[in-house]
Amino acid sequence: MSSRRNKAYLSLLITAAIWGIAGPVIKHTLQFIPLFTFLFWRFLLASIIFLPFLIWRAKKEKETLRSLLPIIPIGFLGIPLCLTFVFLGFERTTALDGTILSALAPIFIVLAGVFFLKERVTKLETLGLVIAIAGSIVMISQPILEGSAFAQKNLLGNLLIILSDIVWTVYIIASKKEFKKHSPFVITAVSFITGLVAILPFALYEQLAIVDWQKSVLLYMSPQPLFWLNPAGLWGLLYMVIFSSIIGYFAFESGLKSIEASEASLFAYLQPIFAAPAAVFWLGERITLPFLIGAGIIALGVFLSEYRSRKLAVVKEK
Repeated sequence: MSSRRNKAYLSLLITAAIWGIAGPVIKHTLQFIPLFTFLFWRFLLASIIFLPFLIWRAKKEKETLRSLLPIIPIGFLGIPLCLTFVFLGFERTTALDGTILSALAPIFIVLAGVFFLKERVTKLETLGLVIAIAGSIVMISQPILEGSAFAQKNLLGNLLIILSDIVWTVYIIASKKEFKKHSPFVITAVSFITGLVAILPFALYEQLAIVDWQKSVLLYMSPQPLFWLNPAGLWGLLYMVIFSSIIGYFAFESGLKSIEASEASLFAYLQPIFAAPAAVFWLGERITLPFLIGAGIIALGVFLSEYRSRKLAVVKEK
């Protein structure tokens, strides 16, 4: 095995660890920072870091404002919309469930390839997809199977995570042509800047007013300064900016340069391995029998369905 391939594996393993731990970090930090404020600060700080590199890469690749415009609507799907569903999901479900369901994005990409791109799959791959989907249904229904007091809230959270997978799938399919015209870095950087603009109105509304969403009634103006951050959540925000958005992305891109995209996508399934210890020992979450059954069914389905080569890069960022 070549040294270059070993380095690629190490880079992708680091990415899987960073993005795996991101689930518990999001879950913990949302206790201290409101959701849209969290996303606003993440997009703002990441955009500031990305901007000089984007300018440099744009000049190097001879990009113009006109050539970048088609990325904006696609980027809206991949970053602000997808991550909003991810954060809403983690706010309402466990870090364990959220991480496993979030890591199922490659399965949805395969299904989209079959139905929309007319890609072929073998009978074994079809069986694997069916099994993985069955496991997903078990995972989504887990709160009800456990008889949890918060079953309705957790079920909604699981569904939101699946919705984020679907949005990410649409993003990958829609951006297939753009990936041929632009580097992954340029698309990601533009998407973060797009996310900053898209999230700003929601963050402002969240900061300026406390609202009863069920009654749509303004309760009172927030007494805190605009975009005030609770210090208890600051390190979680910095983790998502520095590790998840910057280091994780560069590690993934570095690994992707040396091995096939279909092989790189397999590392997405390692994320729950890193999430589980943090969720159990840090957040105090429990590994229950329905969880093990659902995770086991998904693992079997993934194992069978991944006996194929794919051309799409499908690892989903958090």
